[in-house]
Amino acid sequence: MNKNILKYFTDFLMVFLAISLGFLADNFRENYSIKKDLSKNYESLVNDLRQDSINMSVILSRDESKNFKSLVKLNDLVYNYHKKNIGWSQMKKEIKTLEMLPAYGTLFMDNSTFKNMQSSGLLSAITNENIKNELSYYYEVLLKRLSDNNANFDKIGIEFYNKNFPFVSLSFFGRFVFGESIAKKPDDYLDIQLELETSKKIITSEKLMFDLDAYTGEYLFYKSIIKSVYEKNQSLLKNLYLIVK
Repeated sequence: MNKNILKYFTDFLMVFLAISLGFLADNFRENYSIKKDLSKNYESLVNDLRQDSINMSVILSRDESKNFKSLVKLNDLVYNYHKKNIGWSQMKKEIKTLEMLPAYGTLFMDNSTFKNMQSSGLLSAITNENIKNELSYYYEVLLKRLSDNNANFDKIGIEFYNKNFPFVSLSFFGRFVFGESIAKKPDDYLDIQLELETSKKIITSEKLMFDLDAYTGEYLFYKSIIKSVYEKNQSLLKNLYLIVK
């Protein structure tokens, strides 16, 4: 009887150990697979963030100081004209000296890896709460804020350059599009534009003052957003580098 009990107990123990070891092996394989997938996604995130960093650096490192000075100068010209400190002839002369105004090009961040991690449940597998929170803030808060302002900035920029002040930009790009063709030599074309009565109405209108304020304000606000996103981008890259290494 005791031998039968011992045999049953031994068989039970063997089955229990086999099931437990199988469970542990499956758990180990699953954890290994998750860690492997996380490692690959961390590398993809670093690549995405690097590209974001490059794109932001291009926007932030353009010759913005010179371009922004042109925007400030245009604001001064419009202000002084309406204060009657200068006349149309002087204003027209000064406008011809303006460099290219700041562009309204917008930034688009690649969130494909983050979205993939969300849909696959890998985000919940991140044990580093600081990294998890930084990723969520970067892609779900800052990206949303950036996307909303992309639309606003594009709308105001297109309206400003196409309708409210289409002069300096056409002269600048004309050098590349039209070259020095007889039809449209850029400098001559700008001279002809500024002699048109319609041009005078646009530049000296009260509407331009408000539209210029709107564009300048949106430009400064958008650049501040890019800077805050860039700072968070650099912080995330620094922390992810430590994990990837």
